[in-house]
Amino acid sequence: MLVLPGAADTSIAWLLGRWRQWPVHWWNGLTVALGVALVQMVVSRLAPPALAHIASQLAMACAICASLADLPGNISRNFKRVALAGGLALLAVAAVALLRHHHGWMGALVAVMAFSSALMLSWGLRAAAVSFAPILAMVFALAWPPEPLPVVLASGAAGILIYLAWAVISGALLQRRFRRLALAEALRGLAQLLHARAELLGSGGAAHAMHDWLGNEAQLAEVLQTARDQIFPHVQDDPRSTAVLLHVIELRDLMLASRLDLELIGEDPIGQQLRTALVERLKALTTAMEHCRQALLNEDSPSSLVLPPVSWPTVPAQDPRGRLQALLQDRLAHLDGEVLAIARALDRELPLPPLPLDLLQLHQFVTPEGWPMGLLKAQWHLDSPVLRHALRSMLALSSAFYIALALPWASHPHWLVLSVAVVLRGTLDQTLARRNMRVLGTAIGCGLILLLSLVPNLLLWILVLQVAVGIAHAFTTRRYLITAIAATMMALLQAHLADPTHGVAVAERLADTVLGAALAWGFSYVLPAWERRNLPRALKRARGALQLYVRQAMTAELTPAGALSQRLARRQAYDALAALSAALQRSAAEPRRVRPPLQELNTMLDHGYRLMAHLSMMRQTLMRRAAELGPEGLALMPPHAERLARALAGQEPVPPTLQLLQDWSLLPDVGPTEDIRPWMRRRLQVSMDDAARAGQAAESALIAMGDDPLAAPVTRAPG
Repeated sequence: MLVLPGAADTSIAWLLGRWRQWPVHWWNGLTVALGVALVQMVVSRLAPPALAHIASQLAMACAICASLADLPGNISRNFKRVALAGGLALLAVAAVALLRHHHGWMGALVAVMAFSSALMLSWGLRAAAVSFAPILAMVFALAWPPEPLPVVLASGAAGILIYLAWAVISGALLQRRFRRLALAEALRGLAQLLHARAELLGSGGAAHAMHDWLGNEAQLAEVLQTARDQIFPHVQDDPRSTAVLLHVIELRDLMLASRLDLELIGEDPIGQQLRTALVERLKALTTAMEHCRQALLNEDSPSSLVLPPVSWPTVPAQDPRGRLQALLQDRLAHLDGEVLAIARALDRELPLPPLPLDLLQLHQFVTPEGWPMGLLKAQWHLDSPVLRHALRSMLALSSAFYIALALPWASHPHWLVLSVAVVLRGTLDQTLARRNMRVLGTAIGCGLILLLSLVPNLLLWILVLQVAVGIAHAFTTRRYLITAIAATMMALLQAHLADPTHGVAVAERLADTVLGAALAWGFSYVLPAWERRNLPRALKRARGALQLYVRQAMTAELTPAGALSQRLARRQAYDALAALSAALQRSAAEPRRVRPPLQELNTMLDHGYRLMAHLSMMRQTLMRRAAELGPEGLALMPPHAERLARALAGQEPVPPTLQLLQDWSLLPDVGPTEDIRPWMRRRLQVSMDDAARAGQAAESALIAMGDDPLAAPVTRAPG
């Protein structure tokens, strides 16, 4: 890119002036880089002059390992994560200092650490960053020149303690900003889902649009849970953010209903105009959500938000689609209402209505804290993907260490171990992505280091190292190619500054990365945990969660306890469907012979989400218009819920409702605003169709994967 004189200064000023727009990973990377720099400065000042250089390097390396677990979120949780990562890193450093001259024992240490670190993934994503800290500490320790154990332990402990204090202070200062950014990510995720839904409607259900929509659904589930974890515990301090997030969750539920009944629109000019009106409205809502997100980040008021009127076509009086249009108008009115409610909740000059849930109820939606041993014990069987990955990692990393010792360039055996450790993931899909990005990123990073070596300025090198630390941390889960580039520069600079006598071994680093990526790729086929092995469990979980939500949603009880159980069941169903969708997407990279039955699983997901949309419509009707249904209408709900649950289990045949779904002449004779009862009866019929098709597809998929369809797990009611 051509940069004119003064343009760089202008760009930096513009970037600094837009600090409110910085995403959360930028802030996280910046705080990590500043913390590591602080550790180096403090230790170099306090250490004896003769040990200042090596002590600061040792302290900085241990601080980098501890910083892996420094993530935005609750201060208490973050403190425990960083302390645990630092403690494990210090143990790894001490073990390497004792065993580094004994290759046999050192190889055994690599195997034990690889197995233990991978086994920590039993606790899920909360342990992912912590589990890699001892591996990275071992690699850093092998890069240092031999030093007395007291010096290593004292320097490492000082670096960890200083960084831990920094993590607490910086986390406390940025708590409000992190919560705001988490909410902004939720708004962005929902806007992307709205856009994907508009694309899906506009394309008539094209395969690529369906794939994008399912991917956005899985991603939004993770983003919403992150926002819940950060916002709900602080409802008393920031009720507006909680209100916005609750409206986002409701909007996501209502948005699913935008796909229902579209089979009745038709492909004639009137049908095309109806479809276009829906697509344009969803795009307008996408723009409105982005407007709210910008107002949230800039701390402005979005109260001036006005949604443009919908351009509905003129439907002839004798055309039954006029009544369908009334239904679509009512559906969009609810979507509009939630978006406008988000804008009002963000306006601090307007009064905030009471929240539907209190602190104790909201806490039930927060990810549990702690490291229960039951999760670890549950992995001690060979069918466990975590145990298989732990055994695979143990074999791969120990093999890499011994292979490195036999190579002509055996001066840095830890580099080959590191390459295998960062590339080998729990699934083939993730391993292949890491393999390609790691090799490309290492090549670019090595090239940048060669350019940097032309400027032999120690202060500049230290500054580049600190920047690389922050960038590598910030983009780990966002753009791994950028992390690979920064991590390569960080590793080369850190090794060179710790022991300048070895020079900057760029060629060796690149060769080790290529060989390590190949080893990781090969070992990914050792004790593989193919998705087909675990999909039956995920499929049964999704089916059970849908059955639970069916029973919870189709009730007229509007008590606080009933509303809470409905929300918990809904969250569980969304999460289960998102997990199933993510597993199905990962399976696309696996060998064709072991892939699961894609058609059946996609059918189950499609009709499962359609059933969620039906349940959303019925739940909203029961909340707003229960009195209009009357006792007879309300009495239909419990028995129909049981029929839906049986249909999901494959115990009900697919009803002959195809004509009802596709023939608009069979629409109720009155509009939904005049009499909701015939529309509710129709909703019950078509929901039965989707439940039966989802159950039939699930049963076929389980049989194809060699599993017993009747051995479904028992799902307890939430709360």
